[in-house]
Amino acid sequence: MCGGGATKTQIVYKSGLNFHTIIPYLDLLTHSGLVVRVDGEIPVYRTTAKGEAALMHLREVERLVWAGTDEEKLIS
Repeated sequence: MCGGGATKTQIVYKSGLNFHTIIPYLDLLTHSGLVVRVDGEIPVYRTTAKGEAALMHLREVERLVWAGTDEEKLIS
């Protein structure tokens, strides 16, 4: 998600999931305190400080996993 937040539609299109599938994920992220829903004319989901920290850790894990590997070798 982005700093200004994202609508459910934007999240669906960016994630490649559908509206039915995304609801449990948004509920989980919201209940975990990783995102907040900001109600308005069009509700927006925003990443919290806790969510940003989680993303930072996930990116570090991704970096460690892929460091020194050749992605093409793994795919073929």
